[in-house]
Amino acid sequence: MAREPVDGIPFSAVPWRSTAALWGAGTEENAALRFTGHGIVRVLSDDPETGARTMLIKEPPGWHTAAAEAHSVFQEDILLEGDCWYGEVHVEGPTYFAFPPGHTHGPMFTETGALWLVTLSGPFDVRYDDARRAEHMSWWPRVSGA
Repeated sequence: MAREPVDGIPFSAVPWRSTAALWGAGTEENAALRFTGHGIVRVLSDDPETGARTMLIKEPPGWHTAAAEAHSVFQEDILLEGDCWYGEVHVEGPTYFAFPPGHTHGPMFTETGALWLVTLSGPFDVRYDDARRAEHMSWWPRVSGA
């Protein structure tokens, strides 16, 4: 079956879950508003055949990735609220991003926390670029407390 239409659903009708459940590192248990190291997510639309999905993702202040990353699928992000560092570029919401398959972006860091609308064209996968690690970024002392 193809991706189902969504004719309007209040975000509050979709439970928050740990993003660890999506990335394979946790359970499907609802997260309420308890942040994990991974953040929390509301899956708004999901296509089990293609792996495509649309999500609302919330990351707590100080959240970061360890290195720059790329995915094998097209990814669109809208930073609705908060801030984010993508490598050495700092942006505040609302801001739009589009990453074709294979495009390396990040590493990422949010000082204030971030609320994102994220759409993936297929199953989420990650390839990290260890040459562009978080500890090499100018913002790293704010993360590490150094």
